[in-house]
Amino acid sequence: MVYAAELFYFQDQQDFPFQRAVLVTAKTIARWCTHFQARLIAPGKKQAAGEKQGRLPDAPAEREAFVTELVQWLFAHSVVEELFCLLLDDEPVPRAGKVAKFDHHDDTCCWLLNLSESEFADLQNAWRENDLPSDLFYPVQEMICIPYPGHGLKPRVLRLLGVRKCYTPAQWRTRGLHAASSTLESGGARA
Repeated sequence: MVYAAELFYFQDQQDFPFQRAVLVTAKTIARWCTHFQARLIAPGKKQAAGEKQGRLPDAPAEREAFVTELVQWLFAHSVVEELFCLLLDDEPVPRAGKVAKFDHHDDTCCWLLNLSESEFADLQNAWRENDLPSDLFYPVQEMICIPYPGHGLKPRVLRLLGVRKCYTPAQWRTRGLHAASSTLESGGARA
């Protein structure tokens, strides 16, 4: 099953421990993988663009240490924390048309996981053990898309063109809460 990153955490929460979430997720998923690709997309001034690719170590402890160093390398040499490529899979990567088990091609908004239900359950346990939310990713079919909201000319034109506004499950749940609190703060209707 393919899972998408819950942007409520990764983009909407200023103090979310992004690097820890990436590291815990990568180390856990690497247990089920044999191959990797890592590429700097926005390298710092002192670092030329770099790419690493190949087989992961066979021994579990060596694999975990290797993936930890790989993730640290990406963060240490990227100007933009979220902008990197890291693919982990049980086959050589990349493969056209197939989502890797850990598939972060460029930006976190497009980060996908391709895991079995039991692998995903194990990953959720790892997140909980590391004080991360267990709904850090969600099944892609649970994304909620609505006609583009608003009342002016621009929203009406966008709706006519078929443009929709999409929300992750947590963004959708909190959307109503933010609207209600904004109404209360502005002196509007009360519940």
